[in-house]
Amino acid sequence: MSNLLNEYDKLSNYLDFHKKASRGNRSKNPLEDIKVRKVRDRTKKLLEESEIHSYIPENVKRSLGFDVTKFESLMRSRLIDEYKRMQGYERPYISVGELYNCQRQNYYTRLRYPIDIKQLFKFAYLYLIQKIGNEIHTIVQELYDFTETEKTVVSEKYKVKGRIDGVRGIYLFEIKSIDVEKFENEYKKEHYLQANIYAYILNTEYEYNIKKVVIVYVLRNLKNVIPFDLPVNNQLAKRLLSRASLLHSAIEKREVIDPIGATSEQCRYCLYKKVCERDKCIEVLQPFAKKAAKAEKKQEPQKSAFIL
Repeated sequence: MSNLLNEYDKLSNYLDFHKKASRGNRSKNPLEDIKVRKVRDRTKKLLEESEIHSYIPENVKRSLGFDVTKFESLMRSRLIDEYKRMQGYERPYISVGELYNCQRQNYYTRLRYPIDIKQLFKFAYLYLIQKIGNEIHTIVQELYDFTETEKTVVSEKYKVKGRIDGVRGIYLFEIKSIDVEKFENEYKKEHYLQANIYAYILNTEYEYNIKKVVIVYVLRNLKNVIPFDLPVNNQLAKRLLSRASLLHSAIEKREVIDPIGATSEQCRYCLYKKVCERDKCIEVLQPFAKKAAKAEKKQEPQKSAFIL
């Protein structure tokens, strides 16, 4: 609190100095004095309020009763255990989430290429985020009048599997929790792709009549729910589902698949990047390889349009 008071004194002295200077340079301006007083009064009020509410002592650095480092370690351990559990059994079906991800990354993951697991789960609070997301899903599903929830969907045609959050009539619902600062008042492409694939499978293999997918965003400040109604795009769904057969074939033959569906964002944080750089592409360049190719092209001398 003493730091705040010192800052107030500095501000007060600063305002006094400039008020005197303004009087010496020009005629006295009553409006200027009023502004100065208002600034000082406002600042003093804020300081007084902060003193009332500053109930946390300044000298408290950490708690002896609760070890935050230990708690983070425990959360990280849970994430690692879940990852190992998922890696411990065979998955005959491709998950819907894999279809709009980098196919080469999926290939490496499926064949258990070695990675630094600690690096994968460096952000321990992912565990809390996942738990909060699960609870939000449960609350929305319990309160809203869905006819079906947590429906497992399997496409035998494409050997793809997933789980739907909710269905009601012609609507398929995908529930997502998101940080307020990350929400940009629009739906995320990957969330639409996921819901759209589900809708296509239900319509073509389960005799449903889904006409709209609804992405429901629950902001993690727990103060806003924002839904987006979007049309079903059959052609887009089929293009993404066709990736499943390519991935199945690559895994079966042990042939590294091209990085189909890779984005610059995915490449930036991919733990398989060094391995990927080693494995050459046949048809599709990695995003980082595209940048290198463009740079090389710019450095090449321009060829004359005339043949001599």
